[in-house]
Amino acid sequence: MENIKPKTKRLFAQAYILGGSPCSGKSTLAQCLSRKFKLQYYKVDNHEKAHAKRCDPKLHPTMSRYATLSWNEIWMRPVVEQVAEEFEYYRERFEMINQDLGEYDDKNPLILEGAAYLPELIEQIGADPRRVIFIVPTKEFQLQHYRQRPWIQHILQACADPEQAFENWMRRDHLFGQEILRQAKAKGYKTILVDGSRTVAEQYAQVTAYFELKAP
Repeated sequence: MENIKPKTKRLFAQAYILGGSPCSGKSTLAQCLSRKFKLQYYKVDNHEKAHAKRCDPKLHPTMSRYATLSWNEIWMRPVVEQVAEEFEYYRERFEMINQDLGEYDDKNPLILEGAAYLPELIEQIGADPRRVIFIVPTKEFQLQHYRQRPWIQHILQACADPEQAFENWMRRDHLFGQEILRQAKAKGYKTILVDGSRTVAEQYAQVTAYFELKAP
């Protein structure tokens, strides 16, 4: 974590961060927090295409290789390989995220949301632990809600074995989430396991209370 600009450090020091794994409700919570508390909102997923165009094969080998793979090549590989690659992908991408954040106002707090905010990266950049939460779904909750997303079928139909591709995809995200939980707990960060027993409103209240947010 080199050459981090002072402004970026200030942004992270006062930012509220929702990390974790996919299908845990992070985006919904971040949107609500942004509207209610007048926070700037940076959603990592919205910048994926732009980051892919900016990657340099020498500096971002994992990102560059990933961009050349078909859906079949992505999801039919060994799951353990996929998980390791996902972590490396986010490590390479973090520099681009920091560059993006340089365009934001450092006098107005941000809500930062996305799986790219790995516990190890958040720790290195000096984010306030009291403003960081990692949210991960249970395997059952993840399966239930992923199947409801219509765009997934378009991806799976491009694979030689759609059912096996979906199983690999779900196993990758589950194992990624479990490792995120392990790292976050080891570093003392707040974690939330989403199993469907709480409503979105209850989760929102839990996050708001932990962040000690008050309406402007």
